[in-house]
Amino acid sequence: MNDYTEIIRGVRHNRPSAQMKFYDMYAAAVYRSAFAVTAHGDEAEEIMQDCILKVLSTTSLLHEDAEAMRRILCRMAVNKAIDALRRRKDFVVAAGRCEEADCEDDDGDGDTDATPGIDDIRDAIGRLPDIYRSIISLRLFEEMHFGEIACRLNINPSTVRVQYTRGISKLRTYLKEKQNDYERYA
Repeated sequence: MNDYTEIIRGVRHNRPSAQMKFYDMYAAAVYRSAFAVTAHGDEAEEIMQDCILKVLSTTSLLHEDAEAMRRILCRMAVNKAIDALRRRKDFVVAAGRCEEADCEDDDGDGDTDATPGIDDIRDAIGRLPDIYRSIISLRLFEEMHFGEIACRLNINPSTVRVQYTRGISKLRTYLKEKQNDYERYA
């Protein structure tokens, strides 16, 4: 019997040490999933704790495979994070049809010399409006397809594609501004 099996057995018997091991095993991954959607640390932490607590209190949700359990918890966190975004007043989906120019992928100006750092990218994603940030996070970090994102956010798939394209365009703009600032002060 492996450690994970022992942890699951302990969780099913409400052993605090097993519950703590379970929490430690999944907290970071679940937090990252929630944070990728919400971009608010406190909110992501609360979502993470709610998800893990739900599984600990409802042992029928436990899965025998550790990786499957991680995926389940992360999916729960993403769903709760999306619900939290919907409750916010500033989460508005821009209505409209996809114009031909909006759907084309921008290749940029060919500025591939300087690659932005991870902190610059995180900062730029954090500056995006909620709808763009959540769609980009679900697409890039959770590897969801546009159809899945549309179902989760309860919006049209073509709107998801347009919002994704616009979000990526804004992200590129923020990163170019940051790069210009670096060059100006270098």
